[in-house]
Amino acid sequence: MADDEGEHVKDVFAYFGRAYYEAGVLETGLAIALMQIDFLSRVRDQYLADRGKSFDRTQYEAEFDRFMENQHAQTLGNLIKRVSALPELSDGLKERLREAKKRRDFLGHHYFRERAVEFSNRAGRDKMIAELHNDGDMFEAIDRDLYTELAPIREGLGMSGEKFQKYLSQFFAAHGVNSSAE
Repeated sequence: MADDEGEHVKDVFAYFGRAYYEAGVLETGLAIALMQIDFLSRVRDQYLADRGKSFDRTQYEAEFDRFMENQHAQTLGNLIKRVSALPELSDGLKERLREAKKRRDFLGHHYFRERAVEFSNRAGRDKMIAELHNDGDMFEAIDRDLYTELAPIREGLGMSGEKFQKYLSQFFAAHGVNSSAE
């Protein structure tokens, strides 16, 4: 029985880990959204304006790395504020992002303290597992919806269609990732 309880406790931690992981995936999705809307759109506009005459790949790669490093240095709240200022996203998604931040903060700072009584018994842990499962699904759905709402931006950047999908498949293969599992 003690082993069963130990496994059940591990399940709670596993579901917590997945929920918090999905919050981190969403955070990365916000950084990528800003990269597409801000950085890549600016580079594309400059490239089109002078027909690529001023484009320097080495400089571009260094600027890209700096831009992404800056995004990853931001807090989730700052990323959400910046993304929420963009007209490309629906008001509904912006509100869901704000709620996701509140939930992520609760998970990171208060969850186990506030669920201490529930954590002490099987029925409470079952409730926690269901709650954490829903949290993970919520973060994942918001990230997926963010990706969907940015489709027109990616299209404008040439990041859609068969040619781009072929590039992605090559990228995944080069990194040992089975892209058909996506």
